Amino acid sequence: MKFISFKTLDEVIECYGRENIVAIDNLRQIIFYTAHGCQPKFVCENEVKPGKLTAWFLKNETNYIYQRWLMNRPDGNSNASEHR
Repeated sequence: MKFISFKTLDEVIECYGRENIVAIDNLRQIIFYTAHGCQPKFVCENEVKPGKLTAWFLKNETNYIYQRWLMNRPDGNSNASEHR
């Protein structure tokens, strides 16, 4: 598989379509996804929350991992991103 390196979020949206990507800004959730083999397509600073990272994932690659996240996320994690 060829690795595509995007320079901007607009390039990601142009390639995959906005409806096919999901933004995750919860660091624990990002780590969980990557530890389970789901790699983000783009990572940048959150425009609304400066100093926070946002990782953009393909929705169809995260469906299974998202279900595992819901079952395994730390209790009391009120900052968990909504995936859908």
